[in-house]
Amino acid sequence: MPRIYHDLDPFLWQITDTFGIRWYSMAYLLGFLLTRWYLGRVTDRGEIRNMTQERVDTWVLASFLGALLGARFFHVFVFEFDRYGMDPAAWIAVWRGGLAYHGGLVGVVLATYWFSRRYQVPFLQVADRAVIPIAVALGAGRVANFINAEMPGTLYEGPFCVDYSMNPHLAVPPEGCRHPTQLYEAGKNWILAGFLFLQLRIFRPRDGIVFWSFIGLYGAIRFNLMFLRDEERILAGLTQSQIFSGGMALIAAIAIILILRGPVPARGKP
Repeated sequence: MPRIYHDLDPFLWQITDTFGIRWYSMAYLLGFLLTRWYLGRVTDRGEIRNMTQERVDTWVLASFLGALLGARFFHVFVFEFDRYGMDPAAWIAVWRGGLAYHGGLVGVVLATYWFSRRYQVPFLQVADRAVIPIAVALGAGRVANFINAEMPGTLYEGPFCVDYSMNPHLAVPPEGCRHPTQLYEAGKNWILAGFLFLQLRIFRPRDGIVFWSFIGLYGAIRFNLMFLRDEERILAGLTQSQIFSGGMALIAAIAIILILRGPVPARGKP
C-alpha cells in the first residue's frame, strides 16, 4: 500500500541547532495576516459596530499576544508541567516548540473581551467573523505540525500511512507506520472554515451562533479524531485534550440553545 515517507525539515531557515525560522511560526504569521485582512474587509462593510481599521490593528495585536501567552501557558502548566518543572527559562523558550490550542483559544477570547469593553465593540460580532480566518490558520498550523513530525497518529497500515523511520531530523522517530492525524485535522479546519463562512453569509444567524458553532464543531470533531492520535489516556480511555474538547462541545451546545431561545434581534445594521 502507498505510504508517506516523512523526511521534512521543521526549519524554513535554521540559524543554530535549536533556533531559526520554523514552518510553525510561519503558520501563526499567516493566520494573523489573514485575520487582519478579513476583519478589515468586514469593517469596510460596516458589519461590526464601532469598529475602525485602527481598532482592527489593535485587536490583531492584542489577540496575537493573547494567543501566544495562552497557548504557552496551557502547554507548560496544564499539559506538560511534569516536563518543564520549576525552570522559568524553559517556560518561555517558545522557539523550541510547544503551544497548546486550547490555551491559545482562551487567550484570544480574553483579548477580545478586553478589546470589546475598551472600545465598546460587540464581542460576538468580532468573534463571529474572526473564527473564519482563524479556522483557516489552524489548518495551516496542523500542516506545520505534520512538517515538524509532532503529534503522530496511532499505528496504521492502510493507504498513505506516515513512516517516520528515515527522518534525519528526529532523534527518536516513532516506530511503525501511522495515521496522518495532523493532515486529518488540517482538512477538518478548512472544511469548518468554509461551513462557517457560508453560515454567516447565507443564513445571517444571530450574533454568537457562528462563534459557538466553531467552538462546538471544533471540539466535537477533534474529540473523535483524538482516538487516532498517539497520546496518553488519563481518564476513562480519554486523553487530556479530548476532555477539554468534549467540554468545548458541551458548553457550545448550551450557548447556542440559550441564544436561540432568546428574543429575536432586529435586522439591519450591526
